[in-house]
Amino acid sequence: MGIPYANIDPRKPYVPGYRLVHLDLKGAPPKVGFLKRLFPLLRQLGATGLLLEWEDMFPFKGSLAPLSATNRYSPREVRDILQAAKGSELEVMPLVQTFGHVEFALKHAQFAGLREVPESPQALCPSLNASAEFVEKLVEQVMEAHGSPRFLHIGCDEVFQLGECPRCRSQAREALFLSHVARVAGFVRRRYPGTTPVVWDDMLRHISPQSLDEFRMGELVEPMVWVYAEDVYRFVPSMVWDKFAAVFPRVWAASAFKGAFGETLYVPNVKRHLENNLRWLEVMAAEGPKFKGGFRGIAITGWQRYDHFAVLCELLPAAVPSLAVNLLATAHGYFNQSLRAELASSLGCSRPLPPTSARQTSSAEAVVNLNSDPYLWDKMGRCFFPGSPFFRLTYRLHAAELEVKEYLESVTLSKGWMTDYNIRRNFSSPLRVDELMADHPRVYHTLTTLARSAREAMEDAFDPYTIAEWVEQRIYPSVARLEQLRRDADALKAVRTWPRRPFPPLRDLRRLGVPMPGDGGDDGSSPRPPGE
Repeated sequence: MGIPYANIDPRKPYVPGYRLVHLDLKGAPPKVGFLKRLFPLLRQLGATGLLLEWEDMFPFKGSLAPLSATNRYSPREVRDILQAAKGSELEVMPLVQTFGHVEFALKHAQFAGLREVPESPQALCPSLNASAEFVEKLVEQVMEAHGSPRFLHIGCDEVFQLGECPRCRSQAREALFLSHVARVAGFVRRRYPGTTPVVWDDMLRHISPQSLDEFRMGELVEPMVWVYAEDVYRFVPSMVWDKFAAVFPRVWAASAFKGAFGETLYVPNVKRHLENNLRWLEVMAAEGPKFKGGFRGIAITGWQRYDHFAVLCELLPAAVPSLAVNLLATAHGYFNQSLRAELASSLGCSRPLPPTSARQTSSAEAVVNLNSDPYLWDKMGRCFFPGSPFFRLTYRLHAAELEVKEYLESVTLSKGWMTDYNIRRNFSSPLRVDELMADHPRVYHTLTTLARSAREAMEDAFDPYTIAEWVEQRIYPSVARLEQLRRDADALKAVRTWPRRPFPPLRDLRRLGVPMPGDGGDDGSSPRPPGE
């Protein structure tokens, strides 16, 4: 059925203690009502908590107020979200970026002076006291809203720009990174004694155990090792696990259920994400005994943008089936046909099938068939879960994209009357143009209907800004191309007389080395008559 293989024994499954669902809220905040319906489902599927990344959706105040988007959550909505999580018995770990990925803050003029590189808002300069003061204010405001969480994720991944400013150049990059992490984590430890700081691990993978010990990393933070690809060991080999185990008593894992395999995707490939999570269970079972306290748990991440400047990738409602499959896998320690009834009932599928033995299970009866249905459009398209209307809309979008692509390629590339050359020269056969445009109204109607349907499918989960942004990114470009094609066709058909060949060459071709008439003595004023 396409369920990826992993070296897991269902009779002795490894089940992570913490099973956190990462909610990436930046720039596309789900409505509070949608989250209130989602949280009980997450708990039912086996989640124990949430990793909440607020970014610009948090209602910062005072000097930090400019960091909040105008459609950010209100303080009351933040309280409602946290109360709803508590009501569903989901422990919340807030995530605050404190080093890299602070574009949401450093993009603003009033905070530009904290940048490591003046032209890029990606990373803070760790040598500025003002950077530390800024980070402390971020942490304080988020922690004030969350009370006293047991864990605070302080980010610190992908610090792409480090040791580049005049203040930092004289210092080793390794020391710059570790000193800043130690400073932030030390602040959290002193100010909030019951809270343990957690950091992404990627910047630590190539740092020596001696340096990690020198900056007391093992006492200050717990690393969250993130790999979203299927082969975990390719990115974090055994020697890295040995090093981490020598420094850190405990460790976390981070997999993904969406937002990991393409910046512009709009629905996750469940097969790839399931393999990632199953491989993680295999790795956790093998590597956990190396650590004194083992693995704390796993965070199943769901990125909504690759960074603050990126367009939307898979939105949360489109990924609920993927999340359900991967939560069940991590909560049971395996994934097979025995979970089919639980998956179907959790997602509100109309006709859940009773459990059956693997030998009796046909492809039609299977819990999922990830070979033929990797996005679960077929299996989950008739289910009713939070976000299901939007999930179904992504299938219509997929079909519309294929139709538009095929039509445009046929008209402008495969056929010879409406190519770029024809349009640039305004030279074609009106009869042929009419033939090529015959399907245009139907294809155009498909898109405009889809755009209207998007509002209906999304308004339950998102505000008008997010709906408009998604439509602009996913549907509007094709609408605009088809409208331009209509204008081009009208222009071609408006011509009633046509010039004789050859046409004057396109002068811009000269910079490509194409000779022009008149080069080398021929003035190119007119074609030579026959026989000359």
